[in-house]
Amino acid sequence: MRLFSSLIVISLLGFALTRFYSDQKTTENKSKFKHELPTKWIGAAFSDLNTQQQTQQIQGFRKHIEILKNNQQVLPLGRLDQKLACMALGGNSSVFTETLNLYADRMAFFAADSLQIPAAVSKFYGLTDPEICIFSLHAAAPHSNHIEKWAAEKIELLDSTDQNILVVFGEHKILKDVDTSLFDAIIVAHENHPIAQEQIAQLLMGGNSAAGIQANGRLGIALPEELGLASKDLQQLDVIAQKGITAGAYPGCQVLVAIEDKIIWHKAYGKQGYESNAAAIDLQSMYDIASVTKIAASTLLAMQQHAKGKFDLDRSIGSYIPEVTGQTAFGALKIREIMAHQAGLTPWIPFYKRTLTDGQWKPTIYQTTKSDDFSLEVAKGIYMRKDYKDSMYAQIMRSELGPKKYVYSDLCYYFTQPILERLIGESQASYLRRNIYLPLGLNRMLYQPLKSFADAQVVPTEDDQAYRKQLLRGYVHDPGAAMLGGVAGHAGVFSNAWSLAHIMQLFLNKGQMAGMNFFSEATYQEFTKQQYPGNRRAAGFDRPTASGGGTCDVLASQQSFGHSGFTGTLAWADPKNKVIFIFLSNRVHPSQDNWKLRDLNIRTDMHHVVYEALAKRK
Repeated sequence: MRLFSSLIVISLLGFALTRFYSDQKTTENKSKFKHELPTKWIGAAFSDLNTQQQTQQIQGFRKHIEILKNNQQVLPLGRLDQKLACMALGGNSSVFTETLNLYADRMAFFAADSLQIPAAVSKFYGLTDPEICIFSLHAAAPHSNHIEKWAAEKIELLDSTDQNILVVFGEHKILKDVDTSLFDAIIVAHENHPIAQEQIAQLLMGGNSAAGIQANGRLGIALPEELGLASKDLQQLDVIAQKGITAGAYPGCQVLVAIEDKIIWHKAYGKQGYESNAAAIDLQSMYDIASVTKIAASTLLAMQQHAKGKFDLDRSIGSYIPEVTGQTAFGALKIREIMAHQAGLTPWIPFYKRTLTDGQWKPTIYQTTKSDDFSLEVAKGIYMRKDYKDSMYAQIMRSELGPKKYVYSDLCYYFTQPILERLIGESQASYLRRNIYLPLGLNRMLYQPLKSFADAQVVPTEDDQAYRKQLLRGYVHDPGAAMLGGVAGHAGVFSNAWSLAHIMQLFLNKGQMAGMNFFSEATYQEFTKQQYPGNRRAAGFDRPTASGGGTCDVLASQQSFGHSGFTGTLAWADPKNKVIFIFLSNRVHPSQDNWKLRDLNIRTDMHHVVYEALAKRK
């Protein structure tokens, strides 16, 4: 389908409103539907105001929001894996719809001139009407409150069996022309101002609190000044991001900063590649997050299963998967040891090298057409024997176990994956998407992104001539993960900064978000603490060194945690300072030998800017 995607930011530092269309191919919906929505650059909404005035104006709009109905506490919305639709009628609605699209980009949006709303929704889904429909009426101008009567008349087309939400951006008296019994929730904003639109969209999704509705744990969007920070103190983030692009450390990147549950910086820089005609990075672009997969997928899933009493850090891996470990010494390794990189495992095995002869693919292992036996797609048009993973595990079992001290190893997660998949009874990829990512609204976090999105939406990584003989786009960069079909415990997830930030927020929320409970506080404490003396690692998570810093900035607290990725990524959360920092890039494009990102300290320097700004907070 052809989906509308967007970004919205309201700060003077670059939170901007843009629109683009993406060819998104979804397995859930095979139909094609074009979202006809207006767009508007809203920087002008604040262009004549200083930051103090901006903050006051936002607070003013929030104060005057009225909740006239909220039956059964339908608001804020919880699970976002339902069929959602938004009908925005009347004046300009771009800020409202595009903010909603940040939180739920699988939502169907309909233009003001959509005449047959139920039919259009049915066509979009190919099934029935949406389970939740947001119907918004917009005044003719930002500072007007007059709503044309024709817009209200279209409410007659709504299905009373749906869960309907009405938002009025204008005059209260329009409700006289509306059958309010059709709606489970009614909100009045009184003006069709961009700020009102943005604030109510957040309110619907649980990003902020107002008029008796409480935020539900999702991240909101705020100006730095709303939290007592100064926008000017964060401007160095722009400078550092551009420095990396100019130096050739990466062609583009995404940066997100959240403090106290509010996103105060969310920007995209540069392009997907170094070519002059390369597409620009936007906030919907998805990156291969590499080893950040270890926390955003494997550790997250392990924590969920731990909270259910199914995943025990102190059990041996052989007690879970004896058919994998056999009678080897690997079977006695404790899960806590492998997740803290304390098990003595070899750091890395280049599995792919045994599948090549003189640099070419062995025909007994690969072919260029898919079949029942050759079903693992390691890159475009290259299929591997589905049973070759047995040879990979055999190589692991033949590797030498070293002393039990901290040595970082990808092999740890070659064991967690089969353990977790035995517990859940299916692929890690499908389970996470269905049970965690989509309920949270994180459509742009997934394994094997080309099954759901066009390749233009996915940022390319390496031009891999050593193994796959092609530029990788949408196929996992890590060779071992590719040889497992793109779904692995240590790598394989693709994401944008928005989605990844919400996973880090879920950790800071200790498993709670949007009325859903994914793991317990006890599990959170167990997994995020240091596991062994002399080893900074938690269970799955990286942590600061004993003297501070390391993967993160030196100012990050000792309670902070996160992970970096080989492709040029970093996700870090600090519960003490309530900070989330996300940096996504494709520094391995076109070659993984480019280490300028590391040598220039781009990620840690940006992280430092955030903490310095926080230290100056009023």
